[in-house]
Amino acid sequence: MTKRNPEYRALVGYPLSSDYRSRLEVLLGAVPEYLSVAEMRRRSFGTLVRTMWSMAGGTMLIPLEDSNSLALLPVLEILAAGSAARRIQIIHPDLRREDVSRSRAVFHLGRMLGASVASLRSARSCRRGLKRLLDSARINVALPEETGNVLYLKTNLWFGVKAGGSVGHIAGVVNGLIDHGFGVTFAAAEEPVMLKPEARFLPVKPPRVFGLPSELNYYRFQEMFTDQVSSNIALQKPDFIYQRLSVANYAGVILSRRYRIPLILEYNGSEAWIAKNWGNPLRYHDLAVMAEDVSLRHAHLVVTISRVLHDELVERGVSPDRIVVYPNCVDPEIFDPERYSREELLELRRKYGIASDAKIVTFIGTFGQWHGAEVLARAICRLAESDAGWLERQKVHFMLVGDGLKMPEVRNQIEGGPAESFVTLTGLVEQHKAPMYLAASDVLVSPHVPNMDGSRFFGSPTKLFEYMAMGKGIVASELEQIGEVLSPGLRIAEDNQDDDREKEAVAVLTTPGDVDELIKGIRLLVDRSDLAGSLGQNARRKVLGHYTWWHHVDSILRTLQTTVRRNELCKKKLPVGSNMHL
Repeated sequence: MTKRNPEYRALVGYPLSSDYRSRLEVLLGAVPEYLSVAEMRRRSFGTLVRTMWSMAGGTMLIPLEDSNSLALLPVLEILAAGSAARRIQIIHPDLRREDVSRSRAVFHLGRMLGASVASLRSARSCRRGLKRLLDSARINVALPEETGNVLYLKTNLWFGVKAGGSVGHIAGVVNGLIDHGFGVTFAAAEEPVMLKPEARFLPVKPPRVFGLPSELNYYRFQEMFTDQVSSNIALQKPDFIYQRLSVANYAGVILSRRYRIPLILEYNGSEAWIAKNWGNPLRYHDLAVMAEDVSLRHAHLVVTISRVLHDELVERGVSPDRIVVYPNCVDPEIFDPERYSREELLELRRKYGIASDAKIVTFIGTFGQWHGAEVLARAICRLAESDAGWLERQKVHFMLVGDGLKMPEVRNQIEGGPAESFVTLTGLVEQHKAPMYLAASDVLVSPHVPNMDGSRFFGSPTKLFEYMAMGKGIVASELEQIGEVLSPGLRIAEDNQDDDREKEAVAVLTTPGDVDELIKGIRLLVDRSDLAGSLGQNARRKVLGHYTWWHHVDSILRTLQTTVRRNELCKKKLPVGSNMHL
């Protein structure tokens, strides 16, 4: 087993997958100190600079897990050059090691300055274009009445995201369209994950060098994305465009208007609001909101995942007849507990040193602001401190799968205390491997918490439906849509000594953020494996009947057809020369 070695520090722009980290640590024969640029930036730029200056001696590693990471390399090299490390070394995706000199950072700095000027120019150009679009009416288009071809735009300027709800959602919608008979062209800056082979991939080249401030790169990418995809549309005009809304990107609007193609926009919440409340506030917040407003104004249909977001869209001026509401869903063939043999599941346990007869209680997620991973950590610590004997007798082991914003807080609570021996932190696991981790578990936990600012919880956690599909006992927060989907549930705060209620229930529900209730829920399902089993069967039955991606896409297409019929009816009633807009 490798040991932490202070001689090695690894500078990363995002969490590395557990598989890549394992290979890196075997290569080094040591566990380096991982330094996350994103995590340091959340505190302050000064913290980032001071942290880098404090790195005296040793080797500063820059691990690149995939080729997409190359766009971040100039930034990482400049930061590494500002440290006091004796040596700077790049670790390539194939684990090839390359020593680099500090002088190369000067070259990169020049390139970054050029990229910064180009990004600022793009942002100014986009501002002018957005103002014009806010004053323009939505175009009148002929919506498709039959299956045909779809252009799916994934416009996020993301790198290294291989896990989480967004990955499952994107694959679910694309595969759902294919299952309904559509041909899909998937345009994105990185290789698709978990898409069916029938999907055609249209690679979009991202900026080779990022400028500062970092958010202005979105506007440069917006222009690059639009230009690169335009040539493809000219050759193969799709029946409609489907765009997953991302921060500062309205490429779908431009392409829809340029080629007079219907636009379906997927809205999972305001990215500008999320950045302001859950991450690093955008310096150009108003410009990002303007891009969202333009996208919502010009989309012919807006797809969203919760009633809370539906109400928000109406407040932002989207007419209800242009909104489709359907929760996130799951692919029941991928998330199927019968996919894995007993030996495969035992091998996964052996990988992490977990006993074959342990009762595994699992959380999986990206450790986001509202996932509640820190609440689960407090519950585990309280159990370990107050009733370690019960944990030992029942052979309970907690497995927390993933990485992200709240991971440092979780580590601080777990590591070095009495709870550590009962917990495995796996790190980031790629989305296609997540079903095996859930299949190897006995109880699944979804401890979501309300929004800190008091606003309504608008999420539709993808992992909730993945949990349900795996047929395991679930303990979850009764929070907005979570409580609705997991209905009927056994409320831990109530007396549930009723066989009929247990037979119908699909999960155990707790008050969001209540550590004591979370502990009671976990204890209930660990002590009663029969109840966990019946809840799991009910949950899988419900998810198969209502919450597969086929259902999600079918709802979109049915609304699309209703819009087509309404459009045709309006055309018949309007006098000649009228300008009717959906």
